[in-house]
Amino acid sequence: MDRSEVRLLARALRAEFWSTASDELLARLADRGGLNLGLNPPDDIEDDELEEVLWRALQSIGLAARE
Repeated sequence: MDRSEVRLLARALRAEFWSTASDELLARLADRGGLNLGLNPPDDIEDDELEEVLWRALQSIGLAARE
């Protein structure tokens, strides 16, 4: 990813979190200390709603195929 793609993804994630994330998801993220994006995210985080939000953000900027 180049910097422009990272900026687009950050904006898309912000939009998805503000418009579609449940209060429960936001609380879970806060309890975990926030959302850390990196090359090696923790394996023990399994959150279907979070995965869905991330997937929609990637789709919205053309980095994931729409199904």
